[in-house]
Amino acid sequence: MREILESCVRVDVLAEAAYTDMARRCTDPVVAELCAVMADEEAAHVQWWNELLVAWDEGLLADVWTTSETAVQQLASTIEELERFARGGDAPIDAESALTIAARIEFFALDPVFAELLDLAEPGVARARHDAYSHHIARLVDALDRTFAPDSLAGFLSRILKRAERENQALSQYATLDPLTGLGNRRALAAQAGQWASWAARYGSPVTFLMVDVDHFKTINDAFGHAIGDRVLVAMADAMRGALRGADLVARYGGDEFVVLAPELEPDDARVVAQRLVRAARDLKVDAGNGAMVKITVSVGIATAFDPPDSKPRPLDELLAAADRSLYNAKQGGRDQFADPVLLLKAKPLGE
Repeated sequence: MREILESCVRVDVLAEAAYTDMARRCTDPVVAELCAVMADEEAAHVQWWNELLVAWDEGLLADVWTTSETAVQQLASTIEELERFARGGDAPIDAESALTIAARIEFFALDPVFAELLDLAEPGVARARHDAYSHHIARLVDALDRTFAPDSLAGFLSRILKRAERENQALSQYATLDPLTGLGNRRALAAQAGQWASWAARYGSPVTFLMVDVDHFKTINDAFGHAIGDRVLVAMADAMRGALRGADLVARYGGDEFVVLAPELEPDDARVVAQRLVRAARDLKVDAGNGAMVKITVSVGIATAFDPPDSKPRPLDELLAAADRSLYNAKQGGRDQFADPVLLLKAKPLGE
């Protein structure tokens, strides 16, 4: 993971150097200014990756890469291409040459690896960085479109760049979203859980996990078919979004199981949220056709870790196992309810 982040730093260091060189040599003052702005933005991107490197070294990030060797190879290829542009020179360059090089830089730097890694930042920070990178690309595309005819080489590169960015964003979403419900998937949960568990342990803040299971889901599938079962899951996912805070992450964990990651949520407040989820499910009625309506209930388990400051972060498996024990109690109690939280309160401080 560290090698991947170091490669990301290298990519944007090279991009910054190339833009700085073009800003110095370009004979068109408008394009030269654009290159200077792009260089400043690349410097900000370098800072993003360095912040994630620090977070990794401090144990605040989860390693979500199952194919890290592939990611390293992809980034090595990108670095090789960008090194050619970053070498610079002394000869002046015109606007078309500068913008064509800029388009090639951004094309090589458009890789789903970067988008997925940005998702490792805190949710609000990650969204802001995605937006900033989109503006970075849009700034260059606008300049290409204003300057060159659509049938020119630069115009062609502009269209390629726009398409590549759209596909890059789509690939990033596929890697972190459940395709049926649009919720986060296990990978998204692992990334966010590692960060929030580390944050909670460092600062002595609570972090709560709720495990939500659709009651008798197999019976629903058997009685109405899997298409209606999928419709039930989508309806439940929508209901959960409406019942949760904006800071909470809800992920589809299994076939009919969902997990809610709720940072800074204490046990009493977690009970309120769990009750809200139970009621949201009761209010749902899914049309199964021929006048039949599927009624839904859920069981909810709760686990809260509330450890002293500078404690050792708890692994995701431990937190989910605690939530699963609470879920088992809810099911044993008759379903259509939540169970009392399992409290995880005593972690050994680091260094002891």
